[in-house]
Amino acid sequence: MNHEEYILQMASDIETLAGLLSTYKIETTGMYSISGNLKKNKSLKYKLSPLRIEIDNNEKFPKKLSHQKSAVDLVLFFDINLEGNYEGLLGDNDPFNAFSFNIVIRGKNKNNLTSKLLYSIHLDRHNLKEEEEGNKPGQAHPLYHFQFGGNNLKEGERDHGQALFLDSPRIMHHPMEFILGIDFILSNFFPTIWNKINKTIKYKKIVMKYQKDFIQPYFKSIANSFDSNVPQLWNAQKIYPQLVER
Repeated sequence: MNHEEYILQMASDIETLAGLLSTYKIETTGMYSISGNLKKNKSLKYKLSPLRIEIDNNEKFPKKLSHQKSAVDLVLFFDINLEGNYEGLLGDNDPFNAFSFNIVIRGKNKNNLTSKLLYSIHLDRHNLKEEEEGNKPGQAHPLYHFQFGGNNLKEGERDHGQALFLDSPRIMHHPMEFILGIDFILSNFFPTIWNKINKTIKYKKIVMKYQKDFIQPYFKSIANSFDSNVPQLWNAQKIYPQLVER
């Protein structure tokens, strides 16, 4: 499969996924926008404006909620912005040049209408140019990492109650394009939907395909770093800074 064929197949898979998710009343306009951009530009580059998914009060999530009796109208927003190259996938290398992935949950406090509830996590790709210029961060900085909070949690704008937000740890995680991102969101935030859709053959085949392309080389590189005779696909120390160099 060449570059163009791969991109067109990805667009088709996103449309198939959109069709499956529409059954669960999930807004799919943004998904068709992504597939349209892939077909038009024939490149692994797209941006998704926040995809909005309402959290049903009858959902199994969240089990533990800080405002258990007062939180209402919870809505999840998901946006992703990436730029990559097909050649990286062919060589089992890092496929992305730029990557940003955000999940924000907003809600209201029925006991205090001025209180805005907010949950925010993001996954992004570390800008290696900062290190090349000598501006190395003090914290361990995995190439791809999840971090809680970020710029969405600003002092003075929201009532955080007893919660204390620090410059939280950057937790290493494999990169995810849109399809793996949706699977991550459903499995963590909408388990009822995920357990139903994950039983369909179409869904499983699509997710399996992109797990192989975007996840397998990531973990294989870490495993290979323990054997000096096996070549690394990615730089293991960059994706896992705590790994002791051999």
